[in-house]
Amino acid sequence: MARLSCGIQCSRTMLFILNIVFLLLGLSLLGFGIYLSVSKKFDVALSEHINASVLGGNVLRDIGYVLIIFAVFTVLLSTFGCCGAICKNRVLLYLYTLILSLLVIGEIVAFILLLSSRTSIRDSYQSGFKEFFNEAYSNNHTDLEKIIEDMEIEFKCCGANNVTDYYMRNFTVPLSCHEKQDVHKPIFSKGCAETVVDWLWDQFPIIGGVLGSVFLIEIFGIVSSVALAIAISHSTYNEIL
Repeated sequence: MARLSCGIQCSRTMLFILNIVFLLLGLSLLGFGIYLSVSKKFDVALSEHINASVLGGNVLRDIGYVLIIFAVFTVLLSTFGCCGAICKNRVLLYLYTLILSLLVIGEIVAFILLLSSRTSIRDSYQSGFKEFFNEAYSNNHTDLEKIIEDMEIEFKCCGANNVTDYYMRNFTVPLSCHEKQDVHKPIFSKGCAETVVDWLWDQFPIIGGVLGSVFLIEIFGIVSSVALAIAISHSTYNEIL
């Protein structure tokens, strides 16, 4: 029985530690989600006008909000797991395992959907941005032109494909296309459609790294909670204490 009691304590300690790490990662994910929502580059790249024209809505901007919701749920769930480990309650532990398992399944499905639609999202943004550029300058929409100029300054790019977009349509090349907004300085060589998409995808390894770490901890959490619940079910009251 001593071995069984030791197993309970080990499982309990492991589950508690895992959920503490889970909690810290959830807070990190929360911070990154807030960063996505308030970042100047994201604010420019995912402008409401651009989202409406390019993706038909605020799809990319919603990523930040989804991360925040997921992070808050993660923090609450890890707190729930800690309580189950401390109280040594089998009902709490099994309920925690069930919720965590559903969360893991949801993450796998979301990850697969993201990978499968990555190319289509990229192509949609690039082609949509080119249409957005043409509409802005062909119809003299000053508010849309201001959004494009802000993007050119922020991302150091020029036009949809490059500066030739202005030349081909007899548009005046704005100061935003020049380094330090000085007409005597060189013009940015890359177009904004490619630059913005490249920058957006550069952020995904950061998100993937955090989510991957959370995923591994979730798997360990499921195994530990089930092991602890089974150990408790085979122990006497005194051993659990």
